[in-house]
Amino acid sequence: MNTDLTLQRQGSPILLLAHLHATMQRLPAASFHVTPVYPTVLEISLHDSLDAFTAWREALGLNLSELDARSHKGSSWVTVDGVVDDVLVRLTGYGDEVEVAAYQAMSAVAA
Repeated sequence: MNTDLTLQRQGSPILLLAHLHATMQRLPAASFHVTPVYPTVLEISLHDSLDAFTAWREALGLNLSELDARSHKGSSWVTVDGVVDDVLVRLTGYGDEVEVAAYQAMSAVAA
């Protein structure tokens, strides 16, 4: 890890999160993560439903064609990456295996 990294380097995703808070307050609650490993990436996770994931994906304008679905050891999730206001955003939604498979099939039809 880069020990010379400062909070300033993480500024873009933090400022984007502040902007989203100010302009999209009706979106479902989410988890947010900015890490020194990837200081220019804002990670947003939705653990309650894929409907919440969809609301966020649509609000951020993230493309369904970039969707990736995965399952591992009883956990299933969908992820889509995209750029929002010059910041790389990784949006992840968790669901059961059936929900994730259905979401993936729907995204294939839409893409």
